[in-house]
Amino acid sequence: MSSILSIAENERRYVAQELHDYVAQTLLQMNMQVNICQQHLKHGDTDALQAELVLLEQQSTSASRQVRQLMDDLLPPPIENRTFKTWLLEHIHIHRQQGGTPVSLSFTGEIALDAQQQLAIARIIQESLRNIRKHAQANTVTILIESTADRFQLTISDNGIGFDTSINALPTGKKAGIENMYFRAEAIGAELTIKSQPKHGTLIQLTVPLS
Repeated sequence: MSSILSIAENERRYVAQELHDYVAQTLLQMNMQVNICQQHLKHGDTDALQAELVLLEQQSTSASRQVRQLMDDLLPPPIENRTFKTWLLEHIHIHRQQGGTPVSLSFTGEIALDAQQQLAIARIIQESLRNIRKHAQANTVTILIESTADRFQLTISDNGIGFDTSINALPTGKKAGIENMYFRAEAIGAELTIKSQPKHGTLIQLTVPLS
């Protein structure tokens, strides 16, 4: 129960941080542009007004995209009625659409996971790719999945800028996400290892016993 409450609290913290860092800042910029538009309208400067309206439209589109991405991050991964591999390929496509680094994907063995395992692993992959998009500045990302009769192993690596893995050194949003990765691994009896250091990329490995 404590892990479930911690995950829920971390998700709330993540939403608050995302709203503050992105959506709230975009809305503030939009409000400033509205004030500029009012001044141009007051002085009859239609050319300048038109230019500001174009910028305002762009900011509105950006705010809408940010909210949609936040909603996508929070909704349960739609794994039902499809294989885990199909879901992963679709999520990598979404990652690329959101500006993420190309991903090299490799599978070994047949994947046999129950619903709880699939959900936990999907959330860990989501968080890993989200961190890579937002923080890593990587140009190479590799996902390797090796599945046997008694073990499922996921490895995600990138050649980005890396980070100090001590929880207290992390920014609030990233700290909440990484803590949730550990909680979700614990919930399915898995072992999660995150290795990284500044300027040396990141390696994430999840091992799930299946027997």
